[in-house]
Formats: sequence, C-alpha cells, structure tokens
Amino acid sequence: MRTSKPLISIIVPVYNSAKYLPKCLDSIISQTYQNLEIIVVNDGSTDNSERIINTYAKKDSRIKTITQNNQGLSGARNTGIKKATGKYLTFIDSDDYIKPKMLEHFVSAINKTSADMVCCSFQEIYPNGKTTNFNRGYKEQIFTAESALHAMLQENGFMVSTTMKLFPASFFRTIKFPTGMLHEDVGTTYKLIMKASKITFIPYEDYVYVHHNDSIINTSFNNQKFDLIKLTDQMCDDIDAKYPNLKNTTNERRIRARFSLLRQIPLNHPQTESLLDYLKSHQNYITKNPEATKADRLALKLALISPKLFQLAYKLFK
Repeated sequence: MRTSKPLISIIVPVYNSAKYLPKCLDSIISQTYQNLEIIVVNDGSTDNSERIINTYAKKDSRIKTITQNNQGLSGARNTGIKKATGKYLTFIDSDDYIKPKMLEHFVSAINKTSADMVCCSFQEIYPNGKTTNFNRGYKEQIFTAESALHAMLQENGFMVSTTMKLFPASFFRTIKFPTGMLHEDVGTTYKLIMKASKITFIPYEDYVYVHHNDSIINTSFNNQKFDLIKLTDQMCDDIDAKYPNLKNTTNERRIRARFSLLRQIPLNHPQTESLLDYLKSHQNYITKNPEATKADRLALKLALISPKLFQLAYKLFK
C-alpha cells in the first residue's frame, strides 16, 4: 500500500463562463487535498471571465493562468496538458464544480489499490433545479482496461467524459484531444483507458455536471453534431479490433449515437433519412443484442415507426 501525496494538475478550460466560473474555482481551491497545480486556460473569452481568473490567481498561488485565442475545448485542454507538471491530471469544465473530497478520494484510491487511473461518479443538475444521481448503487470496483471499457460504454457508474477521472500525466505523451470537433471526449477517453492496466472506480458522486440552456446539447442543431457519429464509430472500431468480446456493447453504442442525433435533428434535415436508414439496416444491433436494454428496444421501435413520435417521447421522458 502506497502512502503518497503526488502533485495533481487540474486543467480548467474557460470560454465565456463568467456566470459559473467562481463556483467552479471555489470548489477547486477548497479541496481537502491541497497538493494541486490549477491550470486555467482562458480560451479567448469575451465576457468577464479573464477578470475573474486573474482575481482568483492573486488569491491562490497554485493557480496558473494561460490566455490564448479561441481554439475550442480540445485546444484549451491540449494547451493545459503541455503546461502541466503534475504526476496526475484531471479535467474540470468551467461551468461544473466538484465536491470537497473528490481529489482526496482519488489519491486515497490510488494509494489503496495501486491503480493507474481512477474514476468517480457524478450528479447532474438541470436548469429547473432537478438533480439526478448517476451512481445508482454501484460499488467500488477494480477494472481491467477491457472491463472498464465495457462499463464506460454501458454507462455503469461512469461514462465517456474525461472529467470525473484521474489520469497519469504520462498517458498524454501520445494522446491529445481532437481539435475542431464536438464530442471530443468520445475520441479520447477510451484511448486513455486502453493504456491502463488497472482502473479503480469509486462510487462517490464527487463531480457535479451542470446542465444549462446554452450547453452544447441544448443549442440549435448544426452539422458539426455529426462528429458524434464519426468519433463513436472510430472508438467502436478501435475497441472491436483489440477486444472483440465487446462487440455487442460497441454495436449498442453505435445505435445510441444515432438515437442521440435523431433526438435533436430537424426531421426535414437532409441527413435525417441516412440516420433512419442506418437504424433499419442495423436494427439487429438492438433486436438480437443480449446487452440491449428495454429502453433501447422501445426507442428503436418508435424511431422506425415514427421519428416524430420518437422525438416527442424523448422530450416527455428525458
């Protein structure tokens, strides 16, 4: 059992998040685990974010500030990675926040299990004040890379986001976030998991994911959202090549990516038919898949009967 207090680099990309940034930074500087390097990357903000960042940097010497022209979330994270000097890295989005013991829990898990990386669970808060607990009773568990990928793809306790995880900094020598694309975590997290030999999941809901009306999933539809399908298929192809036993899981994930787009896309969009064609021609990914859920099967039926009904059902039950 190791007993160490390694330096953790926390990377916080910021773009026009002045409304949420103080709560985010307060949650970081008040962590019970104090051996931190807090790298705040101002990614071309045009609101009051820079003033807030500078105010906090004057109060806490652990905060390192970087200002750059807007490069998107991936570009900001990659900049933070280059500047990081910690043994471990974690990512916190500037409109989210973390509970006081998240990093203490991470380090305790590493010392206890000698894992390469650690994942925790999270809570979601919606604009109407509703809170969703994501963990749903999952217990502490040690994963291999293969079993962790299975859990991630099925969202059993944790999901594909690179937040709510602690990674060795060495993993990022060869892995970077894809620039110029949405859903960048889909193209990154699985690669990091595949580099690990042991991954510990801790059931604490220490990360708080804040939904708001101007988030990516709530903005009007644009064609860049199809990045989700491109990145999902690449992720599934890579996982299938190394772990063919996970093919039922990756096939389900491919369908879920199409469901996600179909929920948002205007039905008169020129690409709507291609989504429906994929669901029709690959419906066995759900109908003959032992890992498919009842919700998956119902969603497929609704989508093939009436995309309009599918979208309505999602709005009613989300």
